[in-house]
Amino acid sequence: MAETLDKITKNVSKMYKSYPYPSPSTETNQTNELLNLMRIFELENQIKINNKKFLDAGSGSGHRISNVAQYYKNCNFLGIDISDTSLKIANSLKKKNNLKNIQFKKFNLMNSTASLGKFDFILSMGVLHHLSNPQTGLQNILESLKKDGMLFLYLYGKLGGHKRMLNKKLISILLKKEKLNYELGIKLVRELNLNKFEYGWNLNFKNKDEEDSLIVDSLLHVNETLYDVKDIEKLFKKSGLYGFSIFGISSGTQGFLFDTRINKDKKLSIPQTNVSKFLKSKNSLSLYESLDLKKKYEILDLLYEPNGYTIIGFTKNAYDKITNERLKQNFIKLQ
Repeated sequence: MAETLDKITKNVSKMYKSYPYPSPSTETNQTNELLNLMRIFELENQIKINNKKFLDAGSGSGHRISNVAQYYKNCNFLGIDISDTSLKIANSLKKKNNLKNIQFKKFNLMNSTASLGKFDFILSMGVLHHLSNPQTGLQNILESLKKDGMLFLYLYGKLGGHKRMLNKKLISILLKKEKLNYELGIKLVRELNLNKFEYGWNLNFKNKDEEDSLIVDSLLHVNETLYDVKDIEKLFKKSGLYGFSIFGISSGTQGFLFDTRINKDKKLSIPQTNVSKFLKSKNSLSLYESLDLKKKYEILDLLYEPNGYTIIGFTKNAYDKITNERLKQNFIKLQ
């Protein structure tokens, strides 16, 4: 018996059928953001990720998770997605790269993932904000998280996404009742010279089809929810997790490790947020230092205007094991 999808889920699935993201190509492309994230996590915690089980909740065309699986050969990966077209590309990548440690499966994240088993890491990068109910989606994927597991989540930013949303609204108004006419929408985007991509979409596309998928995902998507730091806390509040830390943010076309501290214990070569670049007087820095952590989150939100957040959600057991001082100092406890 065929699964009954809600209207939003059905429209999202239909969109990705014609315009799979991040690419309709089966060639390996510049999609190493997820791999870089995991390697930085290893570096800061001075650990090696071995013999772990990963669930990638919303793999899309599989490019990002395939790169991760190719690097972490001693780990096992399950990628799930609702789009048959995307899964076909993902399986082609798997075959092309001879990946033995990854499987792909069709799955609707609006359903419980408990039947999939338990995982050390759950990744959901740029997916939750497209669901018809992100809160339900979060609860569903966490049903597969081990008691000492971690969740890596990427969500769109409200403040940094403002201009993109204005452009999206412009296209929507011009399309009138043709909002789901992607071909016409893509034509308008090109005519208005709006195909200038922010972080996450600024990939080196090789042809029109690849660029079309980026245009649709960034400016013609049928459903998305944007977040600021207050919204993120609200989203996580009922998750059952012990707490969370913002690992990094994207602003414009650049990524930053997130840190509310003024005096950092360790200088990294990787770009980091730095409040003292904006608050340059002793008085303003003193006032900033007097704030609680949540208010410091808000200040960095206003200064950097993120168009995206990478967040790590921790179980209590996972939090107790980490050695990363940056994450611990920026940790928001929920329980």
